[in-house]
Amino acid sequence: MTLALRLSRGGFSAAGLFLFAAASIFFWIFFVASKNPADSGESAILLLPFAMPWVSIIPARWLGLGAGLGCIVLNAFILYCVFGGLRIRKSAR
Repeated sequence: MTLALRLSRGGFSAAGLFLFAAASIFFWIFFVASKNPADSGESAILLLPFAMPWVSIIPARWLGLGAGLGCIVLNAFILYCVFGGLRIRKSAR
């Protein structure tokens, strides 16, 4: 039994919507921070659900912009696999 990735329209749609929502919030945070000099970054809490549960697992000293975005991309890949991108193939013996 092997696992194989395949192209999936449903997986691509789910992962794409997830990444679009995360990117929209990411750019909205930068827009709000540029207009409000008193913003200390508390609006970035909106990105937390997109990176869960990985941000609670990895050590705090590793967290940064790259690690947070990596967690979001990992979640999008998991969504792709769940919504049809991963299939189990039985090997013929």
